[in-house]
Amino acid sequence: MSDVLTTLLDLLDEGVCFVNAAGTIERWSSAAEVITGIAASDAVGRRLDEIAPGISEVFERKHVRGPVHATLTSEGTPRLLVGRVRHVMDGERVGWLWVFQSEQRIREIEQLKSEFVGTVSHELRTPLTSIKAYTATLRTNPHLDENIRTEFLQIVEQEADRLTRLVDDLLVVTRVDSGYMLKRRQAIPLQALLERVLANLARDAERHPIHLDLAGVEVSGDPDRLYEVFANLLENAVKYSPEGGEIRVWAERLPEGVKVMVRDSGIGIPEGELNYVFEKFYRVDNHLTASAGGSGLGLYIVKSIVRAHGGTIDVTSELGRGTTFTVYLPDRNV
Repeated sequence: MSDVLTTLLDLLDEGVCFVNAAGTIERWSSAAEVITGIAASDAVGRRLDEIAPGISEVFERKHVRGPVHATLTSEGTPRLLVGRVRHVMDGERVGWLWVFQSEQRIREIEQLKSEFVGTVSHELRTPLTSIKAYTATLRTNPHLDENIRTEFLQIVEQEADRLTRLVDDLLVVTRVDSGYMLKRRQAIPLQALLERVLANLARDAERHPIHLDLAGVEVSGDPDRLYEVFANLLENAVKYSPEGGEIRVWAERLPEGVKVMVRDSGIGIPEGELNYVFEKFYRVDNHLTASAGGSGLGLYIVKSIVRAHGGTIDVTSELGRGTTFTVYLPDRNV
């Protein structure tokens, strides 16, 4: 098997096994090792039936349609595998290609899909319901007081902005998952970037004061993507801080980059959940955050953008005292 094909197979998340006409394993990919716990050195040269009894009966058919289920019983606890089988004929070389994944992983993927649909449906439905209700009221009551009309129109505008942010987040996630993130890289004055974020941040400046200490500091990166990083961090800081709670953003110049800290004085994050806050669709689940809303995509997007810049992001928190996010952005040629 060529080096190019070997590399290609090892890039796949699914396990790949090539079995010759005699039923002997000739190829066992890296993903197959991870999924089954069986090293390639222990699999190659063995008959497949020794690892997954009965599966060779499926291989005897020339055309196999639909998913193929197998039970891995040779090593420890039995594991259920689900995959596809194809008959291979290359000149005189005859065999079978088995591509598989663990049934548990497939269930996890399906659960993620369901959670995605449920989360997005909920986040879309909430502002749409408000928009429909207020526009219906405006339409059916043409003689409403002007102040009430203005208030209702402001609510409709805010909910439309909320929908726009959700759609924008979903588009960013698509770029993250496709590996395409940064359009350009340049030197960016951090003070100007954060002032632009504050100008567009929905907040009451008296209820949620934000203090910047960034004068003279520049970072290297894509200005649009870094705008999203700090917009998400500050939106969370406002969302989870009490009225009058101070929010601070300051930076420290390091020899090879810049460290930026965003600290709020809000409700904090339980220690046991700190490792999960950057995961897709994850939201801290307690009575203090239940009313805050959100798709659970913001911090996932933040970490993905920071990593695309070659940087890191860390979080520390104390319940009832606040949370600090620390973003490190290395210097790069621009």
